[in-house]
Amino acid sequence: MGRLKWLRAAFVLAFLILLGKLWQLSILEYQQYRELAERNRIRTIPEIAPRGLILDKEGRVLVDNARSFHLVLFREEIKDLGETVRFLTRGVRIDRETIETQVRRARHYASYQPVVIKEDLTMEEVSYLLAHQTEHPELRAVQQPRRTYRYLDLAAHTLGYVGEISEQELKDNRFQQHKPGDLIGKSGVERTYNELLAGRDGKRLVLVNSVGRTIEEIGAIQPVSGRELTLTLDLDLQLVAEEELKENPGAVVVINPQNGEVLALASRPAFDPNQFAVRLNEQEWERLISDPDDPLQNRIIQSTFSPGSVFKVVMALAGLEAGVLDPETEINCRGGASLYGNYFRCWKAGGHGRVNLRRAVQESCNVYFYLLGQKLGISRIKDFSQRLGLGLPTGIDLPGEKVGLIPSEEWKQKYTGQRWYAGETISVAIGQGPISVTPMQLARAIGIMATGTAPAPHLVKESKTVRAQRVPLPSPDFSDEHMQIIRDAMWSVVNESGTGRAARVPGFEVCGKTGTSQTISQSARARLSKEQAERFNHNAWFVGFAPRDNPEIVVAVIVQRGGGGGAVAAPIAGKILARYHEKHQNDRRTLQVAANASSAGDPLMQ
Repeated sequence: MGRLKWLRAAFVLAFLILLGKLWQLSILEYQQYRELAERNRIRTIPEIAPRGLILDKEGRVLVDNARSFHLVLFREEIKDLGETVRFLTRGVRIDRETIETQVRRARHYASYQPVVIKEDLTMEEVSYLLAHQTEHPELRAVQQPRRTYRYLDLAAHTLGYVGEISEQELKDNRFQQHKPGDLIGKSGVERTYNELLAGRDGKRLVLVNSVGRTIEEIGAIQPVSGRELTLTLDLDLQLVAEEELKENPGAVVVINPQNGEVLALASRPAFDPNQFAVRLNEQEWERLISDPDDPLQNRIIQSTFSPGSVFKVVMALAGLEAGVLDPETEINCRGGASLYGNYFRCWKAGGHGRVNLRRAVQESCNVYFYLLGQKLGISRIKDFSQRLGLGLPTGIDLPGEKVGLIPSEEWKQKYTGQRWYAGETISVAIGQGPISVTPMQLARAIGIMATGTAPAPHLVKESKTVRAQRVPLPSPDFSDEHMQIIRDAMWSVVNESGTGRAARVPGFEVCGKTGTSQTISQSARARLSKEQAERFNHNAWFVGFAPRDNPEIVVAVIVQRGGGGGAVAAPIAGKILARYHEKHQNDRRTLQVAANASSAGDPLMQ
């Protein structure tokens, strides 16, 4: 009787446990298990929003989107991952390691979130997947937009590229609206204006059977395309800049000094952003990062160089503004000068003879600027350089800008623990020694010297969708007379017997200055073999603007290891200026005719 009682109690306890479990499943955890059940038959297919188009200033498409198919894996439907991997490696050009890497990277995704295994499938690969849909319902070819850069590596560093968001970027507040697996802008304009270009993804909810075949669509949220972005770039000038620079390491900057619009930016060598629009393979990535010329480096804003002799026009204006320079006073260049116990040579061994400011700029006489540097001193050189924006960020709407260096007594004491020696100023006076600038900084500085205004350089036109935060430099407030003296001297460099004659454009009054900056000291070069010395050849510079009065365009060119600025950089600038003149000379004539007609009809103007 006792055993029967205990047996009855055991049955009652078991029944109560089962009843409690049933109540838990059907009441407490009803919603959770309902969702799990729904996922077994309802599949969420992502609808990726196309990124906004990127256009040049005349509305020509530089970056758009192409239709493509991506291979998507639905992890909750995997029965045997090993078999799935074997199936893919047989019919899709993808290796086991890549598949496993993508699955591993998705470990933080929600379990029902599909994973993109491969982008831009071929039609053969799509057909292979469709033919085996029944055996592998966990795989699907999904149509998605692929970023397409129409001109391949043209303006690659400026436009940038897209890539999958990283775990670190997911923690960044700037990307809080993104989720794992999203493509975002990684560099260039794509990065700066990512939130504008990105759009908003959608999704489709489809009912599928037990083998993953779609029965019907039961709901959809349509994707919202990213916004269109119009740049200030002029495709015609960009093409000329890239073609003339060729594959020589270097950079070209073209800006409108009146409003800060950037008309062309070229950095060489470059890369094809289309490689990043689909997953870049490891070998190609290794090739890019191991290339000694660093094609991923944006030389326009991320590389700094000694300005060499182009810095002499900065020195000339500084001397005039400081009141230590009379443009008509002559000095006698005999090929060098003894200063502070050292002999500083001029580039012309026999010397230039007697030169005033105009001729010193025209023939780039070192001795003239050695003596000017002695008068100014490093503090005034630094202060004036920064009034022109040298050694300061330009604020251009591109990521990763560097500021370079304009040295000072305080800088040397802080970073070396040593005092500044007056003899060091002599080297800085001709753009050598511990001074470095970016091509963008130098282009802005020349624009300020040409116009007397300091608009912030920018790449995107302001519109209803873009309100760029631009911070121009304070107005430099230079003397009109001093600026005219510098413009005339730079005009003579190109149009008389100066070093920049290769930049001359008939009918377009080009003003400029060439530069040849050392990459290592002459004593160090003397210890190298001929082959070694070639790797440390001088950098070739040209900076200039046109026309002389009311300038419309500024060009800065650097060719690394190019040699002489007059022989190498000036011709590149000349081709760009000629193309600009060709495009705009009719507009200029029309404006002149209108101005003449207005003047003739107004008695106050007669």
